[in-house]
This record gives sequence, C-alpha cells and structure tokens, in this order.
Amino acid sequence: MKEDWPRMNAKIANQQLNGKIRIDSRDSRLKVLNLLKLCRSVAPLKFRRIAVVAVCVLASAGAFASQISGIVTNGTTNKPSVGDEVVLISPANGMDEVARTKTDSQGHYTLNVPDEGAQHLVRVVRQSVHYFTSALPGATTADVTVYDAATQLEGVVTNARVFRLQESGGTLEVSDEYILDNQSQPPRSRIGNQTFAVTLPDGAEMSEASFTGPGGMPLPVAPVPSGVKNRYAFDFPIRPGQTRFEVSYKLPFSGKYEFSMTPETRLNELGVLLPKSMTFTGVSGAFAQDSDEGGLAVFFAKNVAANQEVKFSVASGQNSSAGLSTNEWRISGAIMFLVLVGAFVLWRRTATRRAELAAKAAPKPRVQVQAQSQSANPAPGGMLEVLKDELFQLETDRLNGKISQEEYEKTKAGLDTLFRRQIKRK
Repeated sequence: MKEDWPRMNAKIANQQLNGKIRIDSRDSRLKVLNLLKLCRSVAPLKFRRIAVVAVCVLASAGAFASQISGIVTNGTTNKPSVGDEVVLISPANGMDEVARTKTDSQGHYTLNVPDEGAQHLVRVVRQSVHYFTSALPGATTADVTVYDAATQLEGVVTNARVFRLQESGGTLEVSDEYILDNQSQPPRSRIGNQTFAVTLPDGAEMSEASFTGPGGMPLPVAPVPSGVKNRYAFDFPIRPGQTRFEVSYKLPFSGKYEFSMTPETRLNELGVLLPKSMTFTGVSGAFAQDSDEGGLAVFFAKNVAANQEVKFSVASGQNSSAGLSTNEWRISGAIMFLVLVGAFVLWRRTATRRAELAAKAAPKPRVQVQAQSQSANPAPGGMLEVLKDELFQLETDRLNGKISQEEYEKTKAGLDTLFRRQIKRK
C-alpha cells in the first residue's frame, strides 16, 4: 500500500533527527531549505514540531560538520599533556585564529573547522612555549608533542657556525648563522629573556635577523642589545632539536678584512663561504677547502675548542699575496711606466748629444794622427755641456709637472754624480 506524502515526510524528518541521514556541511544549506519545505507539507502538528527541532539541530551541525582532533603528548614525561591550550590557525586568512579549546585529562582535543577544505596550523601552548603542527586540507587528526620548559638548561650546544660573505662597493656583507642543538635529557625547552646572544665585530651595522625553530620556517626577529658592547640577545625559546639564529650585517671594506672570534662552546664545524673572486686566508685554526657550494668557495675548520681564538682574513679577488689593493696596483704600474719612459727619454737625449759633440770634434785632414787619436773621445768640456742641458731640461719638466717629485730626485741625483765626475776629469 502506498504511503501518503505527509506521513512519508514525517518519517524522513524523524530519521534525520535520529542521525540516520547525514547532512554534509558543503550542501547543508540546500538540504535545510528542502527540510523546511518538508515541514510545511507535514499534516500533524507534532511532526511539524519535530521537523522544526530537526532543522535547528541540522543547521548547527552543518555549520561545524568538519573537525580536527588529536592527542597532545608531553615529551619530557612521555605522558598525556593535560590542560594545554590548543588553537586552530588559518594561514589563508592572515594567521587568524578560527577555533580554540584545551586538552582533557587524556591529552585529547577536538576543534571545529568552519572553513573546511583549507590548510590549517594547530598550535599548542605549554608553559609559554608554542608548538605547531600542520593540518593539510581535509585532515581530521593532528597529534602534537610538547615539552616542559626551564630557564637553566644543560645540553644546548652550538653545533656549527657559518659565514657567508659578499663584497659590494666598499662594503662587506656578512651573513652569520648559528646552528644550535638542544640535546637536553630529559628533553626540555630553554626559555628566558636571553636564550641566546651573538657578538658583532666593531663597526658592524646590523641589517636583519631571523629565527628558525625545529622543523619550522625562518621568522624575522629583532634581537635587542644585551648591555655588552656589540652583543645582541634573542628571547625565543630553544626547543629540543635543531634551532638556527642568523644575523646579517655590513662592515666597511677597503680590500681586506680579518675576522677574529672566540667561541663560548665547542664548535663541531666552522664554515666560510665566499665568491671565488675573493681570496681566503686562515690566520689561525686548521682550515681546509671543501667542494664548492652554489658557486661559492667553501672553507671549514673542524672541532674548534671552546675559548680558542680563531682568525681568518678575506680579500678582494684582484689582490696579490702581498696584499696590494686594485688601486695600489694601478699606482705602482703607473709609476713604473713613468720611470721607464723617463729613462728611455734620458738615454735618447744623451746619445744624441754625444753624437753631435763627436761630429763637431771630428779631426780635419791636416791634423796629425796623434791629434786624431786624442779627439776620438768627447772632450770633458763637451760632456759638461750635455749634462748642463739635461739638468736644465729636468728642471723645466719638473716645473711643468711632467715628472713626479720622486722621479725628479732620482734623475737629478744621477746627473749630479756624472757632473761631479766630469769636473774631476777636467
């Protein structure tokens, strides 16, 4: 026997109310509207009331049909973390908070997701330290591990320090990265106003700084002066695992710069990366060259002891091992060129004068053979005239700025020596 429509609609309403028919949040509005039409067609009054209640329940359920749940574990005690604040963050909406709750006695939490289909971050706060995990679109579970925190903590070591250098128009751009490992046992997070500090060289101008937590992305930060000259502090927590602090600064650079540092803790590795156009010299410490990385030359030192001074220098690539800058090379080359040209001109003038004097002093046919042999060499008086002319020309060139003072003094000293020698012969 075929049921009448009012009775069938009432039956559907009861099934929806009892949860036998599921309404998905993505088409919840359409189904609620259909349910309202259904209510109007139900004849008995009691079924209308039931349908109205069903509409209200389904409307609220449809708005929060998607959920993310998980368990928060305390990695220090290996037990459920109770009473921690859990926040759902939407990166697509400018890191807005979209849901919030707390863990129960079993460390469990459940968050309603109003924007199903979007990517989210789940943030858990324990003892003022934030821990994150990512929830991909459509994810329904996200477990998080947190740790107890302490201001004094053993086992935090600086595993490596890496310099990246670049020359830029009279300035040396430096990126100084510290790689820390929190190896505390049992694992805990270090907190405080100065969890880590860096010291910049004299004359350094800080450009920017960043912090990268374990498994996270670099975040721009602003280190504050610690009260000690050139020393800046970070107040970010150092969680178990690897943490990176990086500072970028600029130094005045005139072609060569020497770095000097004394690590406070043992360094497993100290690295320096710089363009191949620059030269590197390990002043102290056993540096070795590694294979290139990203087109940069790589130098490193292993197992640097705590409180051991380490020095290395870098220079512009056009410098020689003597340390001359590009401008110094140019000046030296120009002086050498002028000296050679001056010597050549002086030799030509002297040779020409000697030839002219030799022609004037040539013997006539009637002169005796003995006179001819005596006149074969230029007379001392003729050489003195040549030297006088050269001295006069030298003074003229100096007054006209054609030669430098240094070249003038050297040439004049040589001519004076020849002049005195000719005076003695005369």
